[in-house]
Amino acid sequence: MINILQNNNKIIINTDIDGVLSGLILQNYLGSEIVGFSNSDNTVWIDKSKTNTIYDAVYIDMYVPRSTVGCVDQHIVCVNAEHHARLIKNSLKSNPNLDNPRYHLPNQSYYVKYPFGTIHYIIAKLEGAGIKINLNGNSPVGNLTLFDLILRADDAMKTSVDSPYVANAKDWWQWLKRNSNNGSMVTSLIGYLEGLNSNKVLSIKTQTTKLLTSEPFFCTSPDGGFKSILNNSTGDLNQNVLEYLNFIADSCGLNRIKVSKSYAPNVGNVNRTMLNNDQIHELIDNNSIQGQEIFSYAFVRSSNRDSNFSYTIM
Repeated sequence: MINILQNNNKIIINTDIDGVLSGLILQNYLGSEIVGFSNSDNTVWIDKSKTNTIYDAVYIDMYVPRSTVGCVDQHIVCVNAEHHARLIKNSLKSNPNLDNPRYHLPNQSYYVKYPFGTIHYIIAKLEGAGIKINLNGNSPVGNLTLFDLILRADDAMKTSVDSPYVANAKDWWQWLKRNSNNGSMVTSLIGYLEGLNSNKVLSIKTQTTKLLTSEPFFCTSPDGGFKSILNNSTGDLNQNVLEYLNFIADSCGLNRIKVSKSYAPNVGNVNRTMLNNDQIHELIDNNSIQGQEIFSYAFVRSSNRDSNFSYTIM
């Protein structure tokens, strides 16, 4: 992972709490430059003074299959073992489900996929490389703590304490701990989770959702995300988005994201479907569907559920 970001320090991050936390950590500890944002759906916004196209930066918390594009994410991107054998050869892709192989097929593999956020993976990778993450997880954030914000990413707290996937979560926390070389931040996150119960988790999640979706941030998703980030009239970054980015940085005690006055939107089309056998082979061989190059995709449900494949065409 670190090699990807040292080779290209320009990153595009998602607008939810996972993407923002990941971007802040990479900016502050690896010197990455945040040159754009994505809503992990249909839009990528870039600062054209810093990057020429949407393919020039490393994507954080989103998988982009084009072979020349770097990405660090945590989604299920392999159809099966054959697909994994191909993707693992590309050194520009970093993902726990590639490192510790998990596939869409068979379902038994999908059910034990990585269940946390990209931020938790990044912290483990940095600590494993000997980079000490100096975050005080117990520092107060209103009635919450920084740990509560970090564990809100991809619902990691609830998954770890109060879900049908607790056993899988425990296995993956131990995997992260090994990969962090028993890093202090990963170890502290595990220790914090061990002190929680179902009622406490529900209370924390309710408070976190209220914090993120209320004034002054008005996030449009309960995990602190935005569908749109620009003022339609001026093209400038919305003030509530800027305040949100600054709030997360200040809560972490990290340097704020250096935002630009304006960003150029690149809008695509998002689709949900189930792949038939021909489409599976086309995806594996060409990163396309019905002859169109896929910009980004993920398997978001098991194969026995409808609309399990989400993809974007730019």
